[in-house]
Amino acid sequence: MSKRITSLDNKEIKNIIRLTNKSRLRNESKLFVVEGLRELRMAKSNGFNIKKLFCNTNIANLESVQSEFKSEIIEVNNEVYSKISFRNTTEGLVGVLEQKDEKIELLSKKNNLVIILDGVEKPGNIGAILRSCDAAKVDLIIINNQKCDLYNPNVIRSSLGTIFSQKIIIDNYESTYNFLKKNNLNVYATSLNGKKNIDKINYNKSCAVVVGSENLGISKFWDTKSDELIKIPMLGSIDSLNVSVSTAIVLYEINRQNNFNR
Repeated sequence: MSKRITSLDNKEIKNIIRLTNKSRLRNESKLFVVEGLRELRMAKSNGFNIKKLFCNTNIANLESVQSEFKSEIIEVNNEVYSKISFRNTTEGLVGVLEQKDEKIELLSKKNNLVIILDGVEKPGNIGAILRSCDAAKVDLIIINNQKCDLYNPNVIRSSLGTIFSQKIIIDNYESTYNFLKKNNLNVYATSLNGKKNIDKINYNKSCAVVVGSENLGISKFWDTKSDELIKIPMLGSIDSLNVSVSTAIVLYEINRQNNFNR
């Protein structure tokens, strides 16, 4: 039998609101909030532990939820649900999940593909990049110079749940570089100062692609440590694209050269 909460003053309701809004609390507790059936299913299928589910039984079928998720389920009414949710189109489910630590490792194969996010700070851009990484079958994502909490609700929402399907590591510059070199990956960094267009590089072996922050681009570290600075040809009057768009273009050029069979 599930518990039911109908008061906005309930301690658990206040806590989930704080967890949604405060990155410091997420970091300290190693918990985060996920809304929506699709996202919760993706989290579950990728090994994330769903500690609690808040279920609006005016929207979701309680028996179906209990059958699919073996977590603690708390029933809430419309008023409480509207307070803890931030989308109007979800299926009446909000979950509290445990964060998952990943190991920085790669599979033994010819064409591993790593993406490095160097100081990218907008949640929407990070989420969009995660979607592209999922679609392009990226093997590892490394975040350097972290500017945005990975479990920010806007990252999760804009990723459409692909944050759960990706192997994501937060690491420093030197450790990342040493890992890449140990595993014999070529490093390509997108830059306005790039000498080669992205289609002039041969991506027939394992490689890493560095994409920089929205305002500053790549750091000095990757500007000097990369094997090659690369650029996307620009035919109009502007000289750069949104970082999530640029990432997607580079990823698909890499997969195109490998006949989409890496």
